Amino acid sequence: MVTLGDKVVDKRIVERNITKGLVTKEQYERHLADLPDQEGAYERVEVEPNDSSDDAPLE
Repeated sequence: MVTLGDKVVDKRIVERNITKGLVTKEQYERHLADLPDQEGAYERVEVEPNDSSDDAPLE
């Protein structure tokens, strides 16, 4: 099986690549089906608001 590069199947440009013939709709759908399930494979991060004033310069 041909491996599709990440840039070819990037969801932001895949429709354009299908139109150009760089990838077929079937190849793209197969690529999506072959992606591993990442449900629960994340770490929760707590973010606390910054107490700086609105006048403080941004870095």
